Amino acid sequence: MTEHRTTTGPSGVAFLLQLERRLRLLHDTGAILALSAQMLGQRLGAQQVACFDIDQTLQCPTLQHAWSDGLAPGAAGEYFLGDYAAGLADTLSAGHALAVSDVASDPRTAAPAALATFARLGIRAFLNIPIAKDGRLAALFVVHSRAARIWRADEIELAVQVSERVWSTILRAQAEEQLRLLSANMEQQVAERTREFGRTWRVSPDLLGVLNLDGYFEHSNPAWQATLGWSEEEIRTTKFLELIHPDDLKRTYAAWEAANQGQPALRFENRYRHKHGGWRWLSWVAVPEGDKVYCSARDISVEKKLEADLAARNSERERLWRSAHDLMVAVDAEYCFAAVNPASAAILGWLPEEMLGRSVFDFVLPEDAAATRRALAQVAQVTPEAMPSFENRYRHRDGGHRWLSWVAAPEGDLVFATGRHITLEKEAESTLRSMQESLRHSETALLQSQKLEALGKLTGGVAHDFNNVLQIISGNLQLLQMTVGDDPLAARRIASSTAAVERGAKLSAQLLAFARRQPLKPLVTDLAHLLRSTEDLLRRATGETIDTRLLLDEGAWRALVDPHQLENVILNLAINARDAMEGQGQLTIELSNSVLDSAYAARHADVVPGDYVQLAVSDTGTGIPPELLDKIFEPFFTTKREGEGTGLGLSMAYGFLRQSGGHLKVDSVPGHGSTFRIYLPRSLEAESELPLQLGGPVLGGKETILVVEDDLQVQTTVVDMLRGLGYFVLRASDGESALNIIGSGIPIDLLFTDVVMPGKVASTELARQARLLLPELAVLFTSGYTQDAIMQGGRLEPGVELLSKPYRREDLARRIRHLLANGRHVAGLQQYRAQLAPQPAAPALPGARPGTRHILLVEDNADARAMTGELLAMLGHAVLAVGTAEEAVPLLGTPGLELLLTDISLPHMSGVELAELVAREHPRLEVVFSTGHAPANSGVLDPAARFLVKPFTLEQLQQVLLPPGKTGA
Repeated sequence: MTEHRTTTGPSGVAFLLQLERRLRLLHDTGAILALSAQMLGQRLGAQQVACFDIDQTLQCPTLQHAWSDGLAPGAAGEYFLGDYAAGLADTLSAGHALAVSDVASDPRTAAPAALATFARLGIRAFLNIPIAKDGRLAALFVVHSRAARIWRADEIELAVQVSERVWSTILRAQAEEQLRLLSANMEQQVAERTREFGRTWRVSPDLLGVLNLDGYFEHSNPAWQATLGWSEEEIRTTKFLELIHPDDLKRTYAAWEAANQGQPALRFENRYRHKHGGWRWLSWVAVPEGDKVYCSARDISVEKKLEADLAARNSERERLWRSAHDLMVAVDAEYCFAAVNPASAAILGWLPEEMLGRSVFDFVLPEDAAATRRALAQVAQVTPEAMPSFENRYRHRDGGHRWLSWVAAPEGDLVFATGRHITLEKEAESTLRSMQESLRHSETALLQSQKLEALGKLTGGVAHDFNNVLQIISGNLQLLQMTVGDDPLAARRIASSTAAVERGAKLSAQLLAFARRQPLKPLVTDLAHLLRSTEDLLRRATGETIDTRLLLDEGAWRALVDPHQLENVILNLAINARDAMEGQGQLTIELSNSVLDSAYAARHADVVPGDYVQLAVSDTGTGIPPELLDKIFEPFFTTKREGEGTGLGLSMAYGFLRQSGGHLKVDSVPGHGSTFRIYLPRSLEAESELPLQLGGPVLGGKETILVVEDDLQVQTTVVDMLRGLGYFVLRASDGESALNIIGSGIPIDLLFTDVVMPGKVASTELARQARLLLPELAVLFTSGYTQDAIMQGGRLEPGVELLSKPYRREDLARRIRHLLANGRHVAGLQQYRAQLAPQPAAPALPGARPGTRHILLVEDNADARAMTGELLAMLGHAVLAVGTAEEAVPLLGTPGLELLLTDISLPHMSGVELAELVAREHPRLEVVFSTGHAPANSGVLDPAARFLVKPFTLEQLQQVLLPPGKTGA
């Protein structure tokens, strides 16, 4: 970049004085421009100096004259400067000179289009000197250099001085030329023009006047009064400045002073006061001549109002554009954004400048692109009044999307559109649809539940009566069997009838399960262990041609469920799957954890949100048609051929799971198979011990039993069975009669009562009052249809003993014997504990004081275990007490252990099996059996076995604990 040196200071002043002297001799505009351009160009060492006349806008100036050094001759004419000029218009219109030292590096000129133009014209650096008059850019002086150069302040100032002198000289020359022309033509045209002037003067709508140097209009035409209301006389006698708007006085006075100096005013605008109030905008042309100024003014008030209205509308539109909450855009024919309002940042996270020039489809989701393209094409073809609308989704900066509802209209080459943010509305619509769908599912589930509930009540009532009938038949068959002797024909008929009773009892049990009225004994169960224990049974039930697979999550949660009933459900589902696969296929049983949320619960009325254990049984069979899915749980409905099923298997499973607080869901694809998903609520409690399975001989007794049964036939059968077992039996048909018998003072050992009883005293109230009168009374309930009286949520209340109808004589005998023996045993233990003085606790094994025996006690009855253990400790022995044989096995090797005291009837492994294990692995350990049966009926084959028969006395307990070979004192 070069720096040119010019003479500054006095030399520059001399240059300007020389220029003024030479310009005063010139009257032609071209000559004035040529001389000044040449002198300035040579002075500055420039390659080209030109003057542009600005007619309307800077974008299209007219080149009046250009001087060059001969290497770049200029050409007069109109030029188009475009966007480059638009960017500089404000600076130049304000009267500020513009200096560019290098167009390639200056940001104002570095646009590709501008650089191409400068390169074509051979311009590398330039000066733009504006000539602004009355706030308007009138002309533009330009100085061009082929090479980049630094413009110094004195050079710029010199160019400004030259341009101002040249412009004033041109205006003077133009005015003088006009005056000369006027003078030349005045004489020959005076008569004609005077006549025309008079006519024009009178009829012209413009305000015409002759203003003297004192500021008064000596002459004014009639348009003054028509426009401003003032008469010719009022105008003549009023100084014109008194009529000017206060805000326009300064400008008007400056123009008036310029006119007095010989400078005409062109398109000068100000406001004049109307006689009747208000103001009128006037646009003036004023030409001074001699001591007069000839003026012409046009009323532009309407135009000014329209401009103001337009400006207000534009301002309002701009405010609306910037403050609107809706997204406003303009899209060109290539579907690119030509304009975007600031709402884009709030709605989409994108700034307007980030979207300008980019395609609409950079932001529209691909799924909505085709529909958006069709909508925009449709908008371009309709009239602006049609205003079509459409919706689509736009990408948000955060990676999500927003729904927009558009209204669009074409205008010129653009489509203007307004997008309303409707994401919340769409989400609300989606939520509403989901809620409606959920409500529809809930209503369907409720109707189905009500239907099944009604069927359940019906089947439950039928099962109750049916069980009573079966009990009568079963009881009499068992009594009859005891009398037939050796008659084989009678024995076969009784066996056949008994089998029919058992089938009926199974059918009744299935009906009760569906009705959710079967008595459940839920235990905290490890379902993985349960499934592994039933795997062999499942494989035998499905057959070798079915590929049975168990996929068990070892971390599966525990569930509170009746394990025996759940085994029946799983086996039933497996058999159904086998039949659906016609003996060939794959059966998969999966166990896993599952969390059912509120959304799932909303779609299934019988589900409470929470943690569940999921057991899924899947097959590859024929599947279930969709129209039958709602019917498969109805009792007696079956898709099997006649004679192949009762139609109660799934009904039983449904009722059992509902009664257990669970949920059963079916997924099926016809031709591909079905999946039955069982959901059981998670239990956080420890795994329960399995219930006691009573076995052993059928024994009676001499105790007194009170039977309470409203069905006389059932009552008679039960009384006969109990009397046949040796018991003394009392009978009653309702609760009130039974209470009268108990209150009479007759000793009663056991109350055997039906659950469903007529009269005012319910069975539970009967049991409660009976125990108040006889605290040691044992109570056994029986029913063919349990109700909420002895159940909580379909489960037996703690401590309640129930024998379901129909029952066998053997079951009745064992249950009564068990209750009576345990009751007397616990009572006796309590009595002996009370008789013993409190003693310090025995030391823990191993090691104890002399005479202390180390004993392992195995007793499943918690009360009996606690009492026996406490008695043993009071007797000075060291005791380890457990409830099952499985818990006892790892304790058999405890150092110092001397004696095993075990009950015979235990869950799973019996006391006899435990003793056999001790004999094999710990032969030195003494074994004592505790049983409620006579030793001869205990099932123990060892003739040397030692027994402690329940209920036992304290002396008997002490005696049996003595080492072999010793006897008590």
